[in-house]
Amino acid sequence: MKIGDTVKLKDDPKHDWMFEYLEETFQVVDFPIEDSVKLKMVGTVPDWIWIIEKESVEVTTKGEEE
Repeated sequence: MKIGDTVKLKDDPKHDWMFEYLEETFQVVDFPIEDSVKLKMVGTVPDWIWIIEKESVEVTTKGEEE
């Protein structure tokens, strides 16, 4: 997983509130600490930003190579 990748929440989320967002798509923005990822929900205005555990998401589309 790297900045620019498109991710979705895993089908078996760790937290109950995440079930409401299983169909949403996110873009990786940053890695603020070792085991977390900063995400931007695709298609929201204003931007909806999350910081959650890396283990809660899976890559669906790779971002552009740097």
